[in-house]
Amino acid sequence: MRTVKIRTRAEIAALREAAYLAAWPVHRQMEAQQDVELRADPTKRDRMLADFAAIRARFPYPED
Repeated sequence: MRTVKIRTRAEIAALREAAYLAAWPVHRQMEAQQDVELRADPTKRDRMLADFAAIRARFPYPED
């Protein structure tokens, strides 16, 4: 018999948060947002959102 550990939503949320901050520290997130608001340049924000989507795909929430 094999035991499978399923992470809780809280554990996955913590993993996602750590991954988000490792990939895009807060100062870089703010810079990306300011580029959109002040310069109308969404390049960094779009890259950040794509990275966040990849992180969500890597750490999906369990099916209830």
